[in-house]
Amino acid sequence: MDDTTLTVPEKTRFAPGTFWATAGTEYLVSMDLQSVKPEGSGGRSMYLGVTLSCSPQAGGPGISVGGTQNMLTGETTTYSNQGLISVPEDGAIDCSIKASAPYDDVASNGTSFDIDATWNATPVDGEAQASDEKGLPRTIAAGAEETVMSTDLPPDQGGGDDLHALTSLHLTTCTIVNGSREDGRAWCSPNALDKNGSTVTTTLRADLVDDSGTVCQNLGTLSGEADHIDLYRHHRVLSLELDETVPRQPCGETVRVSTSVHNEGPAPLVVHRSNSSLVVVGE
Repeated sequence: MDDTTLTVPEKTRFAPGTFWATAGTEYLVSMDLQSVKPEGSGGRSMYLGVTLSCSPQAGGPGISVGGTQNMLTGETTTYSNQGLISVPEDGAIDCSIKASAPYDDVASNGTSFDIDATWNATPVDGEAQASDEKGLPRTIAAGAEETVMSTDLPPDQGGGDDLHALTSLHLTTCTIVNGSREDGRAWCSPNALDKNGSTVTTTLRADLVDDSGTVCQNLGTLSGEADHIDLYRHHRVLSLELDETVPRQPCGETVRVSTSVHNEGPAPLVVHRSNSSLVVVGE
């Protein structure tokens, strides 16, 4: 576990580390971080952006995952996210975490607070897939439930595999028109804004799919507790983790893992592409 102290408005990079990667091996890199806006600090909430970055020393594609949230006074706020990385040749990969509370025109200006974090890189002994986040960002109306990410493990995985799925969703609620921006545009319609925010439930499920593309067995479903995102919270990162075992004689050879969101409203909800992820490992 690494720790640092940040004072608004500051940015810092901490928890540096390096791991050796073998060519042709996928690595699951994950981050867990938590912090608290201190009692007695200015304002009702305080912005904190977090990014885990990993880059091969020899160059080439890296990963960058994290999230942004407004921390409420006295409440522990957690950030979890993950991604896959690989290298074409054996070599070292450098990772570190960036924490940012950059705004100076806020009531929390001058607040110092502690951050605790850890990251891990684990080689995948099997198959790994990450959703391409196709269809994100998107706005989910009040009362609607939608599947927002999905990915399949290939059919040659067979039965008897242990399945490990992790998902993180970067969400904002439509309480203000310019507060949910991505791809150069606002995703909240002015006539749909509601300062009461959104109550959200996220679900991660794994299914076996037969040759016709039909679900023939549900392997497992996990739903998080209903989470209320109000005007002061606005940003939210919600994560789930599911572990299941594929039967040795499965009804279908393809495993489909999906993440869905139920928005109880009253405000619409934006699911962002940036910092939303779904990673599935079969071993």
